[in-house]
Amino acid sequence: MSKSFMERLAQQFGISTPSTEEFQAEIVSMVEEGCQQGIIREDETDMIKNIFDLARQQAQDVMTHRRHIVGIDCEMTLKDALDFMLNDSHSRFPVYEENMDNVIGILFLKDAMRCMTQHGFADWKIRDIRGLLREAVFIPETKELTSLFQMMQSQKLQMVIIADEYGQTAGLVAMEDILEVIVGNIQDEYDNDEPVIQKIDDDTYLISGLAPLTEVAEELGIEFEETEFETLNGYLISRLDKIPDEDEHSRIEACGYLFQIEKVANKMIETVRVSRLPEEAVADKIQE
Repeated sequence: MSKSFMERLAQQFGISTPSTEEFQAEIVSMVEEGCQQGIIREDETDMIKNIFDLARQQAQDVMTHRRHIVGIDCEMTLKDALDFMLNDSHSRFPVYEENMDNVIGILFLKDAMRCMTQHGFADWKIRDIRGLLREAVFIPETKELTSLFQMMQSQKLQMVIIADEYGQTAGLVAMEDILEVIVGNIQDEYDNDEPVIQKIDDDTYLISGLAPLTEVAEELGIEFEETEFETLNGYLISRLDKIPDEDEHSRIEACGYLFQIEKVANKMIETVRVSRLPEEAVADKIQE
């Protein structure tokens, strides 16, 4: 957090500026007291605390991981890219050459639509259309959120690409990701309205591949034997020992349940139907 901001805030509260940590602790204490007295609302109290949290977090703490990024190959034609974008929930897409480690720009849906309607270029490759892509800005994983927020504000950036220590793409950060640290959850294009675990009936569930494995285990009342995976997608891929094809609907029996893959996209299991196995089937499986 910048010194000038700290000094202005100190003057606002009528106190001298000690060390950063002492100052933040004093401000938080005063804010909490104001909340208890009804002078400051609870949501305002949370927001002030969250602003201080920005200085303690880095880009890697809020980024969308590369495995969840939906990107566009620069070899696609404008028509194909626009069709792809219109069938997706995002409005901004990193454009890459060969793979996601070589991002060459950011394509906005509105820019693609304007280019198509005003200039044509339907059969042109994206990489050959001058001025279509916006500049991709790269930042390190360790960049402090306060600094990143100020940079994105001043440069009017909606998205930045996060690079790891080897120069490879680690993820991306949208402005919404930083704002969520301050004001709480904001529904954006990388969020999904549907819950990650949907209960169909007492014995059947529809579960997102991105569902945390701990939440799946808790909901089903089971314990997975592998603990090194964070998501259901990772667990099932390890059991299959491969990434399933998009038209593949593999079935896996584990922990008294049948896990049937419903949808695969972007080399990731997106949806799984989970059904409780009959007790006799579980017994037979154990005997085998």
